[in-house]
Amino acid sequence: MVKYDLVLYGATGFTGKLVAKYLNNVPDLQGKKWAIAGRTESKLQALKSTLLHPGLDSLTVELTNAAATEQMVVSTRAIINCAGPFSQNNGEELLSACARCGVHYSDLAGENWWQGEMVSKYHGIAKESGAKIVLGGGVDSIPSDLGTMLALGALPQEDLVEAAIKVMGVYTEYSGSFSGGTLNSGRAKNKAKREGVITDAMDADPYLVCDAGTTGVDSTPDGMPAGFSWGLRRQQPFFMGPINARVVRRSLALRGLTQRVSYAECSSAMLWLRLAWVLLSRGLGYFRGEPVNLKPRSGEGPPEWLIKEGAFAVEVTATAPSGTEATAVVKGKGDPGYGATAKMLAEAGLCLSLDEPHEAGGGIGGGVLTPWTALGELLVTRLRRAEGGTFMSLDVKSRL
Repeated sequence: MVKYDLVLYGATGFTGKLVAKYLNNVPDLQGKKWAIAGRTESKLQALKSTLLHPGLDSLTVELTNAAATEQMVVSTRAIINCAGPFSQNNGEELLSACARCGVHYSDLAGENWWQGEMVSKYHGIAKESGAKIVLGGGVDSIPSDLGTMLALGALPQEDLVEAAIKVMGVYTEYSGSFSGGTLNSGRAKNKAKREGVITDAMDADPYLVCDAGTTGVDSTPDGMPAGFSWGLRRQQPFFMGPINARVVRRSLALRGLTQRVSYAECSSAMLWLRLAWVLLSRGLGYFRGEPVNLKPRSGEGPPEWLIKEGAFAVEVTATAPSGTEATAVVKGKGDPGYGATAKMLAEAGLCLSLDEPHEAGGGIGGGVLTPWTALGELLVTRLRRAEGGTFMSLDVKSRL
C-alpha cells in the first residue's frame, strides 16, 4: 500500500540533511505524507525534531535487510537516495528493489562504473515495471543533461536530421568545496580499480553508462581531444567532465543519437579565477568565522556561508553542420555539490512523485534513464520556479 509521496533515504548524512531541510519547506509537500529514512534511529529522530513537518515520518531501514528495504520501497511513489558512495553502501539493493517494484528512484551517484553496472542489470527490469531510475540527480549531471536537451531542441528541425552535430558544455563557474562524502567516493573508485572492478578499458570508455556494445562519434570520456590537458588557453579540463558526459551520452543513446551527436565538456579558465576569488576574498572562510575544512570526515562538508554563496554556471552549445548554433545557459545558486545539488535532487524526486505522467520525458516509460529522458521539460519547469524562481535559470538562445 502506498503511504508516502516521497521517501528520502540517507537523510542524516551531510547532503541528506540539506535535502530534508529543503523538502520540509517546499510548498508541494504541504498536506502530503513523506518520510526520512536511514540506518540509525537516534539520528533520524534528532533530524526529525528539527523539521516539524506535520506529514513527516521516519523509517529505520538497513539496506542489507531485503524484506525491510522492499517494504519501504512499496510504501512510496518515489525514493531519492543520498547514502553514498553508492557502490559501497548497498545502493544496488535499494535501486534494484525500486526497479522490481515499479517505484521511481534517483540518487547523487557520480560513480560511472556503478551506474553502468546498474544499466546492464536493471534497465530491462525497470522498463517492464515502469520504474523510472534516474541517473545523475544532482549537479552531476542535471545541468549538463538538461542543457544538452534544451540546446538541441533549439536547433531548427532541418538541422536535427543532419549528421555531425557537436555539443559542447563549458562550465564557467563552479564556486564550492567538497565533503567527506566526496573523498569517500574517490576512495571507492580507487578501491574498485585495485580490485579490478574498473579496468583501463572501462575508464577510457566514453559510453560506459550506455547499454553494452553502444558506440558513437565520441572517443574520450570527457569528449575533449585526446591529450587535452592544462595549458595557456581559455578551455581547461573539468574534473566532472567524464562523469557528466557519460550521463549525457546515455540520453543520446536512448534517443538514438550517438552516431550523429557528440558531447564534450570542459571548464573555462574563468571558472578557476572565480573560485579563487570566492575563497580568497573571504580568507578561506576565516573572515566569516567558518573556515573551509580541507580534510572533512564523513558527515562533514562546506561551511554554511559557502553552501549559500557558492554558484555554478554552464553554457551548453549545439552546433549544426550548417553553422547554426543554439546555446543553453544553466545557472544556479549555492555550493554546487551541496547547497545546489540538494535542491536539484529534491525537485527531481518531487517531479518523479507528483508530476506523472511524464510525457515530457519523450514517451520513454520505465528504465534506467537520465534527467532528460525521464523528466525532460517537467523538471526544467520545476527548476525554473524553485524558490520563487530565484534558484536556477535555464535560458536558451539561438544564433544563425
